[in-house]
Amino acid sequence: MTSSSKVIRYVLGGLLIGGFWYLNRGRPVWEEALRTIAVFAVVMFLLRSRLKRRGVEVHLVPLVASKAVLVVIAAVVEDQLMDTVGNASLVVAAGLGLAVMLLGPLGDRHYFTRLAPSAPARSTPGQLT
Repeated sequence: MTSSSKVIRYVLGGLLIGGFWYLNRGRPVWEEALRTIAVFAVVMFLLRSRLKRRGVEVHLVPLVASKAVLVVIAAVVEDQLMDTVGNASLVVAAGLGLAVMLLGPLGDRHYFTRLAPSAPARSTPGQLT
């Protein structure tokens, strides 16, 4: 995968996770975290088959686990900021999105593997093709 496609992937991922976090701002923090993790896991599970057709293997466990860690950290931070910051959900959503954008490319090789193209079948002399 090219470097620009990785950057675009993590910018979009950060915007989606941060945006989803902010959309759930009226819910209890831990419910917000569980919803975000569950939705991310389902989306990546659904995208896995599409990416596989494009020659990319998705390693769901490290991908979902690393995002889950970020989301749990976001929940702890928001829980601590709720009494001191006026719009803690917005601050945490922006931080979560930036964390995905900046840290995602560092772990990319653990999340995605480019599959080798399949070799065309070889015919042997005297074999009908």
